[in-house]
Amino acid sequence: MPSSHGTRRKSRSVLTKSNKITGISYLLIEYKPGDKVVVDIDPSEHNTMPHRRFQGKVGIIEEVGRRTLRVMVKFGSKPKYLQTKLNHIRPITG
Repeated sequence: MPSSHGTRRKSRSVLTKSNKITGISYLLIEYKPGDKVVVDIDPSEHNTMPHRRFQGKVGIIEEVGRRTLRVMVKFGSKPKYLQTKLNHIRPITG
């Protein structure tokens, strides 16, 4: 039987939701282009979920839409652009 090579392959610990209860406060955060954010994947939402290689990476918001954000993440020396929903990112603290 061939093994799967899908997008969620080898991601059991990365894409596992913790026991803490997450509310809907992420909808109340106002983002502007130029803000720094951290990619924090919410595994319960499959639509617009970034690839697991971007988990924990810091990015800069390029464009703000009604429901989605366009985030630029430097991966190596190349900029990568993520089109993702609000629950997969959080503002950087510190």
